[in-house]
Amino acid sequence: MARIIKMPPKDELPEGPRREFVDELRRYYRAAGRPPLRHVSKLIEGRADLKEVTASQETVRRIIRGIVIPTDWNRVNAVFQVFCEIGTIDPGADRWEDNYNGQESNRDYLRRLWDAALEEEPNPLSIPRPTPPYPEATRAASRFASDDPWATDSPSSGFSDEPPF
Repeated sequence: MARIIKMPPKDELPEGPRREFVDELRRYYRAAGRPPLRHVSKLIEGRADLKEVTASQETVRRIIRGIVIPTDWNRVNAVFQVFCEIGTIDPGADRWEDNYNGQESNRDYLRRLWDAALEEEPNPLSIPRPTPPYPEATRAASRFASDDPWATDSPSSGFSDEPPF
């Protein structure tokens, strides 16, 4: 029995272009009835119109989990086409039923989201940043400059003609 691959939670795949792309691709995955990824991989290999494009079941899993965004549109398009084929969705049909957003096909919309996901900046929260020094360390360092009344933590006890700026 095949495992159901769920949409990752927002702490794993935060809001943004990558999540929008994955959500849209998963729309076709769900319409296809969440097929086993091995079956999807075999269908991609068996299609003559998808020459020289492969996608292992692990690659498909990583794409629909948002772990990786392929830099090759042909691979994304192959997965998309197989999902559409299984789910009986026309890839060239209008994405929007109301047409308020203009004429945009399912394929064009997915490609636009894929482009945006590739251009997305890395999540600033995931980039390790050096920690600033502790305030105690800077205060301790300033105590060594006892000849400078402006460098101490305690107010100066004497009068000075020097301006405070």
